[in-house]
Amino acid sequence: MKCPICGQELRPGKKDPNYLLCYNCKKKFKAPAEKVKKENVEKVEKVETAEEQPKYSNIPPKKVREKREEEMRKAYDEMLAADDSKKKKKKVQPKKEEIYDDVYDDEEDDDEGMSMVPVIILGIAIVAVTAVILYMLLK
Repeated sequence: MKCPICGQELRPGKKDPNYLLCYNCKKKFKAPAEKVKKENVEKVEKVETAEEQPKYSNIPPKKVREKREEEMRKAYDEMLAADDSKKKKKKVQPKKEEIYDDVYDDEEDDDEGMSMVPVIILGIAIVAVTAVILYMLLK
């Protein structure tokens, strides 16, 4: 059937096959009842032939999919079993006293190499600055 406005061929709508669409003038026309029945019969025949053939070429056959799924399940179970065995083994941690002793031992080693002169000078400077601030406040 041709469009009464522009004369181009009308095509059945994808959503509703009861209407014919003209893609040139963007109009929608009610389809005659006989044509709708013929198109529905053709669509049913196409669907039946499509069911016999695989729809998607990237999906493997059912046997292959089941085999891969089984392999993945086994691998997942093994992974969970490995995680459980790792959780059961606890690392032996040193006692807290030993940890603190190590920290203090390291600091004592560092202090031996340093001179006490900068610390004494810094202390004297702090006392002097405090005295100057107090003198200014009381004045």
